[in-house]
Amino acid sequence: MILSEVFDICKDIELRHAKLYANLPLILGELDERAAVFWESMSTAEWQHYIMVDFGRSICEKTMGLDQPVGGLPNFHIDQIFEILAQKEARIFREELSFKDGFEIAIELEGTESDDLYIYLTSVIKQAVYERNQPYLMDRLKRIEKEMTSHHVSLIEATKKLSRDPELVRRENALLHP
Repeated sequence: MILSEVFDICKDIELRHAKLYANLPLILGELDERAAVFWESMSTAEWQHYIMVDFGRSICEKTMGLDQPVGGLPNFHIDQIFEILAQKEARIFREELSFKDGFEIAIELEGTESDDLYIYLTSVIKQAVYERNQPYLMDRLKRIEKEMTSHHVSLIEATKKLSRDPELVRRENALLHP
């Protein structure tokens, strides 16, 4: 696999996550306005991930090119990530969801290896930033990495507050401590 393919895969995943989360307030928002706001924030975070991947792609293209084979890429089950995405998209687009379903979908999406792929690309982007001697971009990258963890924490906090389902909270806590 070459670097451009990894960027394309990650962009596709982040975009699809953003769209899925963007649909949840449309479907579930009438049940609880606070939940609608939360799902909108989850969608926004995924859009930011998409933008970051696109930003990183540009930096890497200028610095090292995108045709190089990828080294050190962990063993991802990309087919499985896309299968889970397709299942969740089908489920959401049927619009037959309960409040609990929204949180279960989020747990399954956030539990895929897609975050690991994103983090891997962030490390590649950091290397390109160092090679281009653009340290001012490192603050942006560090903020994005920190947001990845806070993204999961936000999901846990919203589940505690909005669903009050201890089993969902346990499953979400497992995302932080696999």
